[in-house]
Amino acid sequence: MKIGGGVLRDKASFAQTVKIIKEKQERKEQPVIVLSALYGVTDFLIDSIPKCIASQESVVQAISELKKMHEQYLNDVETKEIRERAFFALEEKLSILERFLYGIHYLKEVSPRSKDLVQSFGERLSPIVLEAFLQDAGLKARFLDVEEAGIYCKGQFENALVDLEKTSKSIHSKVSPLLKDTVVLLPGYYGLDENNDVKTFGRGGTDYSAGFIANILDARLEIWKDVSGFMSSDPKLVKTAKQIETLSYDEAEELGYLGSKILHPKTIDPLRKKGLSAEIKNIFAPEVKGTIIEGSKQKSREIVKSIASKKDVSIITIASSSKVNVPDFPALVFSALGKNGIPVGLIATSESAISFSVEPKDLEKATQALAALRNDLECSIITRNGLSLVGVVGEGMRETPGISGRIFSSLGRNGINIELISQGASEINVSFVVRKEDLEKATLAVHDEFMG
Repeated sequence: MKIGGGVLRDKASFAQTVKIIKEKQERKEQPVIVLSALYGVTDFLIDSIPKCIASQESVVQAISELKKMHEQYLNDVETKEIRERAFFALEEKLSILERFLYGIHYLKEVSPRSKDLVQSFGERLSPIVLEAFLQDAGLKARFLDVEEAGIYCKGQFENALVDLEKTSKSIHSKVSPLLKDTVVLLPGYYGLDENNDVKTFGRGGTDYSAGFIANILDARLEIWKDVSGFMSSDPKLVKTAKQIETLSYDEAEELGYLGSKILHPKTIDPLRKKGLSAEIKNIFAPEVKGTIIEGSKQKSREIVKSIASKKDVSIITIASSSKVNVPDFPALVFSALGKNGIPVGLIATSESAISFSVEPKDLEKATQALAALRNDLECSIITRNGLSLVGVVGEGMRETPGISGRIFSSLGRNGINIELISQGASEINVSFVVRKEDLEKATLAVHDEFMG
């Protein structure tokens, strides 16, 4: 069970979570809880870093605020002994974080290593709170942090991957024996590399943590949120959007990459490796069947399953008449971006230009990284802001001719200009970029075309 910290916002939501877990244990289901940071904590930690660099007072304020953010829930734990034990555990973790923040202040800088270490504390603190609530309800519950459980990773800071073989050995040795009579709580979002440095899996990475824990334990995965699953579109944009019953691995993965916040796309790979299923569940309506994600590829009657969107994207176009005579031109472009840690979204090419989308926060950095290309050939670098991305996904698109024609005809009828088009290599996705002010109209037009 992956439980998002965003749903744990008050006494009632903690009580509901405890009720669901207790019922599962009574049915001998052996629940393992993988927990996100509590609502707003990770953003607070990230925002605190520059403030703590600037002043010692900000360190004191940050620790005080984090303490309040967690103690406000612990005050609802009725058993004094359990509550005080949780307070002590919280103080212990916060004192470690405080030393790290003072270190950042005195060094006057933050490395990727330090940033990941600080960001990991949301997931180090939230299980202390839920563990106390579970124990208060009479359950035998135990929180094992990453160091104790042995969750290992490799790769880059802020975008690491699990070391599945090493983690599997640890989980089977340290977690599996407890499951007969204990609810085990594990932190999501981060692991330890070969040097014992903390590395995070990227924002939303607790889904991924739950995915590889499910892989290791051959378990059914449940992602508990405040919604019952994926929708045919964002309900804020399309009032008639409906819940999707099933998604294939590929569909769920594509929707995640296209901006759906229901499930992190990295979650799918560990499930796919063992053919495991996942279900999106609503913690406030546990009786409702959620979206099932599985290996089978079921086509929708409407052909298109879902329309995802990203509200903010930027486009960079590199145009050069001499590109034709430079066979490694794409390699030069994407190598420059890769060296600077800048991910690329959609890509479109022509004989004399390459266009691609990036996150707006990466635009300036990307432009600076690409400026060096002018040393090798004459080219212009053109950037555009104020854009949004729309992705149309469905297994039925793979074998149905004319889908792109219907998509772009519906946009044309509504007077919507397209800035960039990309046909997904998976053949189940067509994505395009429009002006931000046209996002809602574009999403509605495509939704009405296929599901209206």
